[in-house]
Amino acid sequence: MPVPEQVRDDRRASPLKFLNMNYLSSALVIALLASSASLAAPKAKKQELKDPRDKQKYRLVKIVDRTWMADNLNYKMPGSSCYREDDDNCMVYGRLYTWDAAKSACPAGFRLPTNEDFESLWKAAGGDFNAGYLIKANYGWSGETNGNDTLKFSAMPSGNMFDDGTYGNESKFAFFWSANTEASEASVWYLSSKSMGFSYMMKPKAFGFSVRCVQ
Repeated sequence: MPVPEQVRDDRRASPLKFLNMNYLSSALVIALLASSASLAAPKAKKQELKDPRDKQKYRLVKIVDRTWMADNLNYKMPGSSCYREDDDNCMVYGRLYTWDAAKSACPAGFRLPTNEDFESLWKAAGGDFNAGYLIKANYGWSGETNGNDTLKFSAMPSGNMFDDGTYGNESKFAFFWSANTEASEASVWYLSSKSMGFSYMMKPKAFGFSVRCVQ
């Protein structure tokens, strides 16, 4: 399982520091490794869900023994917001939720994923420093760090809301709340434009992150 990052919250330096993973710097070598991993990755079966609460539709994808939303949740509720308060961003990225909102945001039959669920996704993507390549969407990431979306999870770099209500990290990070908590913080799984890794860290529950529901 990925080792959680110990992050110091210092906006002057970097809003959210990513795990200093030893990923390969050569794009060619990464591509070759990712190609090999994608051949071994389980095939994803696509479906669709219509949320009865607001009639929005979400793609579904079955990865190993779990059914995931292949889009970020976009259900409007207290404790959620669009990136930079712009409705257009909700159409692209879904909404950002505080953890308290996220824990009850998923439609009936679905739930907020646990660390065990995310670890299963990580293992399906190869369980190594290159797992993000199979999980990321194949567009939208800065620095030419798009994935190939082999698993059809289509992780978008939707950024986050900080606990002071400001926003940042669009096109650079994808963050997903986990149901696992520790005191006033909760686990957050993330992908970065600086690597192809997929790992987790602890952040205050007042932050706003994306939600991917699972069944």
